[in-house]
Amino acid sequence: MGRCLAVALLGVGMMSLSCNRTALPARQASAAPDAAIATDSSDSADASQLGGLESRFETLATRLAPSVVAVSASTQVLDSDDLLRCEDLNPEKLEAMLDRTTRMVGTGLIIDPDGYILTNEHVIGEAENVWVTADDGKVYPALVVGTDPRSDLAVLKIPARNLKPVTFAPADTTLSRGQWAIALGNPYGLAASGNQAMAVGIISALDRALPKLSKKENRLYSGLIQTTCPINPGNSGGPLFDLYGRVIGINTAVILPEKKTNGIGFAMPITRQFLSAVEDLKSGREVVYSYLGVSVTTPTSRQRRSAGVEDDQGVKVESIDRDSPAQGLIKEEDLLVKVNDEAVHDAEQFVRIVGRIGVDQPAKLTVQRGGESRTISCTLQRRVPTAAAITRDSRRMRWEGLLVGPVPANWSGKSGEKADKGLVVLAVHSRSKFASQGVHEGDVITAVAGKAVADVMELQKLVNDLPAEQKNLTLAGHKGAVMASSRD
Repeated sequence: MGRCLAVALLGVGMMSLSCNRTALPARQASAAPDAAIATDSSDSADASQLGGLESRFETLATRLAPSVVAVSASTQVLDSDDLLRCEDLNPEKLEAMLDRTTRMVGTGLIIDPDGYILTNEHVIGEAENVWVTADDGKVYPALVVGTDPRSDLAVLKIPARNLKPVTFAPADTTLSRGQWAIALGNPYGLAASGNQAMAVGIISALDRALPKLSKKENRLYSGLIQTTCPINPGNSGGPLFDLYGRVIGINTAVILPEKKTNGIGFAMPITRQFLSAVEDLKSGREVVYSYLGVSVTTPTSRQRRSAGVEDDQGVKVESIDRDSPAQGLIKEEDLLVKVNDEAVHDAEQFVRIVGRIGVDQPAKLTVQRGGESRTISCTLQRRVPTAAAITRDSRRMRWEGLLVGPVPANWSGKSGEKADKGLVVLAVHSRSKFASQGVHEGDVITAVAGKAVADVMELQKLVNDLPAEQKNLTLAGHKGAVMASSRD
């Protein structure tokens, strides 16, 4: 078949690679070895311009690579102390360990010097453990500190400081077809040992939507950048740069032709809503979307003329959800022309507009019904997410057979004592050394090696920085009891 078969996300599971060797013909001797090389002025000018562009690409590769990481995620629980310590990890050890489990690979970009990394949610959505490899080959264990499944974004945290973050292009920067685009990333996991792969292309189209993929994945893929950069599975979550080295998009999906590795790539653009979501995820806040409760389609020109609206305005209401904010206010066949005075042009844009309106705030809807325009005030509801998001209150960390997380509000342990600081033990594996020392589900860890811990990021840092023999636990409600080290 000579047509594109499927749209795929750029995260990729375990794969096998094979060499495809092709014999090259021997270089033919020149028929005229002393012939002069053409050096007319136009050739010289072209070579000079191409040389300048080549130099620019080389400079960008060197400058930007330290801000991009390879992401490796395991669906199997791997929580021993040495897998959570940078000094005990290297690419070879990580690869040997991942060979024994189901993995996902992707790409991330550093967004904060203190170790915050942005990637796609679908790369780590099913992961029990996550690691990242920097361009220089250094491996770090990573925590998932915030996710937004609907927008397919996730923020990770690694125990590192003084990293080099990317620079985002200003929100809603005007992009153009034909503009240079540069991708750095981890195609097919080939950068899992460092040395991010660079690809160069152009922006081939803007404002693309992938409705079939959106429906399949229960996400929202619209307003995307289409690019000719040769990106592949494993590039998910990686940056798309402009010629100035600014991030203009996040590589997310690709259309793969049959039996090919590179196809048509799609990236999320950098918008105000995108940057706001990233800041929320980094802070552990949930990204909330509003819900109106209508199904809409983009009308034809005839339908718009019959309704008495402009040829590029309005969406047609096809159905209304029961017990939704729209019920009783909006009718089927209505044309929704404006939302809070913002003109509506098509169904994809309408979904984005509604989603970013504040929840529990009245929205002003301009409706065309029976040839007449009317304004309706409607209070939107919070959209119920199809997949649970990770926030500050639901962060988790696995360590030496323990699963720990934040202490819930008004938590009361088995002893009946209140505990509002520390980490609650959510699960204890029967083979955990801490289990034999009396640690149980519901216990609250208040300190590790005598140092107070209030969240999983503090625990990650302590596990990474302190010698294993010093990692004793102090538990609340055990009369100051200190549990012995997890190592023999």
